[in-house]
Amino acid sequence: MKKKLFILPLIALLALVCAGCAAGTNAQGDEEQTDIGQLEEVSFDATYDGQTVEVDAGNLLVITLESNATTGFEWELAEELDPNMIALLQSKYLTAEEAEEDEMVVGSGGCEVWTFEALTAGQVTLDMAYSRPWEGGEKGVETFTLNVTIK
Repeated sequence: MKKKLFILPLIALLALVCAGCAAGTNAQGDEEQTDIGQLEEVSFDATYDGQTVEVDAGNLLVITLESNATTGFEWELAEELDPNMIALLQSKYLTAEEAEEDEMVVGSGGCEVWTFEALTAGQVTLDMAYSRPWEGGEKGVETFTLNVTIK
């Protein structure tokens, strides 16, 4: 009899916790999210390294850099961004074939595409490093810096 009295409140508590988790999931689903397809894109590549560019608040900055995931190297942000000024929306790796490069060689690289949204006026520096991210891995073999003035 004592076991039943202990189990019933435990089941009720578990049901409440599960209901709270489900409610939390639904609340997050209702949050406003940026629709990347609705915003104007401004694209940059390695030729812009070290340059200063201007973009309007609300625009997307799309940075495309050569990369080869088969070597273990990847691009990463070298410094944190001010979340009030610019937001990282997406980072993805594309094989050479996906990036529509002419020549696809086994083990060949591709590119990484980083998409940011310019939120408010000001100055932001995007510092990126091409590294092997694991402990003891090579760091900053290549770097990319883009100084962004958001209008």
